Amino acid sequence: MKNKLKPLVKEAKKTTQKAIQLSLVAQLKDITAKFAVGSKKLDKQIQKEAKKLAKKFAKDIKIDTATLVKVDDQPKALEAPKVAPAKTKTTAEPVVKKTTAKTAAL
Repeated sequence: MKNKLKPLVKEAKKTTQKAIQLSLVAQLKDITAKFAVGSKKLDKQIQKEAKKLAKKFAKDIKIDTATLVKVDDQPKALEAPKVAPAKTKTTAEPVVKKTTAKTAAL
């Protein structure tokens, strides 16, 4: 049981970390846009520091394993294979052959 939970908890922490990072980046970019013109250097630094901070926050987050177990134990519904609709022409256009001087004379 514990062996199954470990990867689920790790994945949940990564997802949480990514969500925190994206939230921090969006908010910091909004704030910096109000006070100064954005630059690539500033955006790069915001990305870097937000990643570090999100990693620190995600480390301290406790994941509720009971909810992970409930989600994992549910059988996955079989999905019907998706079939692309057949391509059909909606309007029938007559095919016009180009005639040359030789074929017109015959």
